[in-house]
Amino acid sequence: MTPARGVALMVVGTLALAGSAAMISAIDGEPLSVAAWRCLLAVPMLLPLAAWELLRRRGRASLPRRTLIGALIAGVALGVDYSFYNTSITMIGPGIATVLINVQVVILPLISWAMEGVRPMRQLALIIPLMLAGVALTAGALDLENLQLAGVLAGLAAGTGYALYLAIIRRTAPPEPRRHRSAPFTILSLVCLSAGVTTALTATGLGRLEVPDGLPGWGAMLALAFVGQVLTYLCFNVAMTAISETASSTLMLLSAVFAVALAAVLFADIPSAWQLVGCAMIIGGAWWTAAAARRRAGGTAPPTLPADSAEQSSLNSRR
Repeated sequence: MTPARGVALMVVGTLALAGSAAMISAIDGEPLSVAAWRCLLAVPMLLPLAAWELLRRRGRASLPRRTLIGALIAGVALGVDYSFYNTSITMIGPGIATVLINVQVVILPLISWAMEGVRPMRQLALIIPLMLAGVALTAGALDLENLQLAGVLAGLAAGTGYALYLAIIRRTAPPEPRRHRSAPFTILSLVCLSAGVTTALTATGLGRLEVPDGLPGWGAMLALAFVGQVLTYLCFNVAMTAISETASSTLMLLSAVFAVALAAVLFADIPSAWQLVGCAMIIGGAWWTAAAARRRAGGTAPPTLPADSAEQSSLNSRR
């Protein structure tokens, strides 16, 4: 997996992520229930592919226990992300909630710095505020009337949960790719199962678990599970084997741009001038990040991480 292919896969995954948001809006179901079913229904889709991976692994070392446990723990973090994100939407609206969840673009580089000593690029001090401001404009989050502190905290908790999911998946991936054939479907199956159980238990505890209504309801959930879980996170997991956490988390902000484009195409929702300005800021920030990363890689050798880190693994991993 080359960096160029990693970036391309990241963009495809981000497009699928934006598409899943449009599908959730069309489903118009109970948020926590939708989050639970999209994860649980993805598991049977992934099981045949996981079984195929197990057959390919004959003669090679099995997946380390830390990888399997890491996938389950990461799934819990993803379930927490879904639960808090849907809660924040109901309290402060999707615009501001979308801005707050993107706190992951700040948290991920800090985790990498704290754990591996990989200093974030100096340009991020300008790039991150630029792109977050672009997300705010694109999401229409400038209306701050009736802002609830609990909703803001829920949005920040969602972003933190998502950053932890990505960090855990990346750092518990199997080491030594020559001995451990990559198993993205197996790990994604465990993540979806864990996230689905977490969100289902949360919804049940709050008395908000709903079952899809009839074949149309189940069909919509199955489509969401494929696009929002299988396609999105498979692209993310594979892409992050080739690009840094900083680049991947920054590219995820493109989901706001794709969301505006899909709304215009599917729902004839013409973006405002401010939304177009926000899209331009996000795209400019993504280009700036990629250019800065290329210059940094060309100027100095990237710091090496321990052998059991995800930088040397065959699987790494957002919304």
